[in-house]
Amino acid sequence: MLVRFSVENFLSFKNLTEFSMVAGKMTRHSGHIAVCNHKRLLKGAFIFGANASGKTNLIRAISFARNIVLNGIERTNCDKKFFRIDEDCKDNPGVFQFDIFSQGHFYSYGFAISYAAAVEEEWLYQIDNPNKEFCVFLRSKQENDETFTISSDIQFKDGRQEARFSVYKDDISSSKMKQTLFLRDIAMRSPEDSPEYQPFRDVMKWFERLVVVFPNSKYGRITQLLENDNEKTRLENLLNYFDTGIISVSKKEVEFDKAFSMLPNEVIDSLKTDIAKNLEESGQNAFVQQDASLIEIKNVNGELLTYEVVSNHGNDTDLFEHSDESDGTQRLFDLIPLFQKLLLNAVVLIDEVDRSLHTKAVQEFINYFYSLTEQNASQLIVTTHDSNIMNLDFVRQDEVWFIERQKDHSSKLYSLNKFMARFDKKVEKDYLLGRYGAIPIFRQVALEPGALEEGEQSAEGS
Repeated sequence: MLVRFSVENFLSFKNLTEFSMVAGKMTRHSGHIAVCNHKRLLKGAFIFGANASGKTNLIRAISFARNIVLNGIERTNCDKKFFRIDEDCKDNPGVFQFDIFSQGHFYSYGFAISYAAAVEEEWLYQIDNPNKEFCVFLRSKQENDETFTISSDIQFKDGRQEARFSVYKDDISSSKMKQTLFLRDIAMRSPEDSPEYQPFRDVMKWFERLVVVFPNSKYGRITQLLENDNEKTRLENLLNYFDTGIISVSKKEVEFDKAFSMLPNEVIDSLKTDIAKNLEESGQNAFVQQDASLIEIKNVNGELLTYEVVSNHGNDTDLFEHSDESDGTQRLFDLIPLFQKLLLNAVVLIDEVDRSLHTKAVQEFINYFYSLTEQNASQLIVTTHDSNIMNLDFVRQDEVWFIERQKDHSSKLYSLNKFMARFDKKVEKDYLLGRYGAIPIFRQVALEPGALEEGEQSAEGS
């Protein structure tokens, strides 16, 4: 679970900004709380704000840091990710820190990077005992060169493992490793039977279970999900529950050229060659999103077999292609598979959860999350414009967050708890009235004298 996330100098977050999932003292909606080693953590968070306030940038910050951890900084686009309004920020590091609960332990992991795509500092602490932090490692850059120093409280019982760790530290201290995170390096290289390396594996496992969904994110493995009877039934039941009109979902075989008929012939030929080569090397299925259609491609004895997702709306002789579905239904095809992740103690972040969805559908999606994860330590963190969610009969005060753009164009993040709102308060109404900030401010456009008349004459003469 996520306990706390901090970010500094990334996109619109100029100053150190903290987002917390630590539960407050209120007792309402006790099912929205998970207790981890006596610490009460929120299972949900709902982030509101005007357009261009920074809601998406908060999700991007977490996604950016996750990509660096899992894929490496050299494979992550760092270009112009600093706070660009202030020229001085170009040379300042971007800082990212995650306090998490993973595999029964609390950890604090973070790093600072330059936007020339190099690590400046990195740290990992085990913080089970709040009065005595255990330093798994602290990696600090030397002032006079590009090398690093590594300190650690780890005590090895096995001399061979201690020698091995010494080699790891020497390797990562080199300036040649300035694009490599020590966490990722150790998690990949260390022996699994050594308990001293468990913190590295615990933190990496947490990042592997961190799921980020943006408005245009597509779940491309629906066809694979349909091959599992239990998952297929769950998908169909939930699509029916959300009143999409869909009775059942299946896949049908189509010709490759027909599946990509919107593309020029030369592009289709090139795509076919590339996919055939990739499938020959990987031996796996390929999943392609084409014009809102969900397509699966298999290589069977050298032949490309192509399948498309179709839905039965009541006439099994005329099935609907995925592209025939409404935007809201297509969105549900992307969101519903997340529930399987949430059964596995995952942290799921959704940017604009309400995109293309009716407010009742959004509320039922959230309700189903809490019902499904009643016995799980999963979390759902979303951004939204749907103020109907901001109902204290529906969510807790400490689950509601606001983001507001400041005069210097930086983003400010704060909790509804700051306002000490009573549980019987109509906070959604007060929010729209501007009491909590984080709403659009519309300024009347001042026209120069005669500008309107000139515009009208221009329009008449066009």
